[in-house]
Amino acid sequence: MQRDLAAAREYAFIQTYSFEGDWVGTALSDALLAARAPDRRLLVDSYTRANQNDRWIALPGTLFDPAFRAEVRNTGRLVRLLRAEGVGVRFGRPFGILGQRFLNRDHKKVILFDDRVSYIGGINFSEHNFEWHDLMVRLEDADVARFLRRDFESSWDGRSRYARASFPGPELDIHLLPGEGNRAAYRDLLGLIDGAERSIDVISPYLSPPFTDHLAAAAARGARVRIVTPRANNKAYLQKYLLAMAERAGFEVWLYQDGMIHMKCMLIDDGILVTGSSNFDLMSYNGFLAEIVAVFRSAEVVEAFRRRVLEPDLRASRRFEGDGGAGGGRLRRALRAMPIRVARRVARVLGTG
Repeated sequence: MQRDLAAAREYAFIQTYSFEGDWVGTALSDALLAARAPDRRLLVDSYTRANQNDRWIALPGTLFDPAFRAEVRNTGRLVRLLRAEGVGVRFGRPFGILGQRFLNRDHKKVILFDDRVSYIGGINFSEHNFEWHDLMVRLEDADVARFLRRDFESSWDGRSRYARASFPGPELDIHLLPGEGNRAAYRDLLGLIDGAERSIDVISPYLSPPFTDHLAAAAARGARVRIVTPRANNKAYLQKYLLAMAERAGFEVWLYQDGMIHMKCMLIDDGILVTGSSNFDLMSYNGFLAEIVAVFRSAEVVEAFRRRVLEPDLRASRRFEGDGGAGGGRLRRALRAMPIRVARRVARVLGTG
């Protein structure tokens, strides 16, 4: 990315969910300041104003953590510096005066240079995210870049909306989901799961309904369903739900041993790769999060994903074997699943999907 940024001569647009004043945020700021493109912009979701390094800024405990407070202050300093040097910085989707739009977030991660190069995936610009196992897909396609640029500019102006386009060159469909109306937009993706005949491989840390329901139905039809998820998950309640669901539905869960996974990928019948910013979770489905979903049908891309991501991650994982129903297994599975079942009902009521 640094080479692409340095080579940009017209514009450099970066959209991220998190931008923090640690070494990663500082390095990004330095690179933007050094870039020669006259139009440089950084669009950050307002979530960063409330949460940094997976901690809530306003909690009393953070007041007594000097290192954390210094990072928060440095975030503000970097934003002021960028703006003073001609780099546009905006915080998208403000919370509202009473915080009524707090749950309405823009979760997209997109990097664009000169209607030439695009990156889509899951990486945020923070130190702990850079330590996670994550993925961005780099594309050199002018039509893709122009399509994503138009969405970036709409999001920059606070006018995010649904869009879909197909690109024959990279054999790619892109879905831009604004939040409101996401349930209808996800029908195509759920249809791909429902159409799986042989196998579905998923890499995701936060998998939840309704995607798990459709994966369970695929397993019941006889498709092999494998899920790679981190053993050490920063949202333990989601992992507990997934393990309970796996034991009940009969699909495989592989626990990645080498740290936190943050990528979001789904390989269907070894021929369709779905990736982007969506975690395949109830927050995205029910319209709380704007997302980008990319569907690749290129044999070259699928093979690269299998060789460079899926197979190494499976080797770095251990299969979850379950408890075999012993030792109060049913009760434990019910307790594991309960928070997600409650969240699912609440999301249906509050969501805008």
